[in-house]
Amino acid sequence: MTSLSSLMIRWLPQPLLQWVVNTRTLLRHPKAITTVGAMFRRDMGADAETPWWNDGAIRYLENHLRAGDRVFEWGSGASTVWLASRAAEVTSVEHDLDWVSKVQGRCPAADVRAIPDDAHLYTSAIEGFEDNSFDVVIVDGLHRVNCLHRGASKVKPGGLLVVDDTDQRLNRPLKKSLPGWKTVSFAGFKSTGDVRETTFFQRAEQPA
Repeated sequence: MTSLSSLMIRWLPQPLLQWVVNTRTLLRHPKAITTVGAMFRRDMGADAETPWWNDGAIRYLENHLRAGDRVFEWGSGASTVWLASRAAEVTSVEHDLDWVSKVQGRCPAADVRAIPDDAHLYTSAIEGFEDNSFDVVIVDGLHRVNCLHRGASKVKPGGLLVVDDTDQRLNRPLKKSLPGWKTVSFAGFKSTGDVRETTFFQRAEQPA
């Protein structure tokens, strides 16, 4: 019954669909209503000043990010620009060729790679890097569940694996699929007008 109702919701017209999904998320996270002001920050270009995440998630990552951190992200855009402006070394994977050109033009310091929308090619784009080689891995593009599992081994001890839209993409068991990792989630409005949850998985430090 749950899967049928979810399928019916996807058939709704986009404005109504957004309202239904926002309402459902707000019922789960009522405090997210305090972030409604983000809806009026409508800069949606590749050169936007902030990532398309909720403000709590942005602040949390900003507090953990250090100059020189190595970051890999599935899904490029405003987050790529924002990360590079904080002196992070960014490798970003993107399937939309036009969008790749826009991000490359706005953020030449980042390594933005065009990867086709092929589940294997897209999710395995991180495999060319050694395990424990990134301070932050961000899952904010296609095939998010598979990317989460592919990216976990690439995160350094103490590093972060960030997954956006966990309220929509990952159910509760999957959010607990990295045993030994600490998790914290933030829910709130995005500049897109959506109410979404972002979850941070922090890998345990190696024992001394």
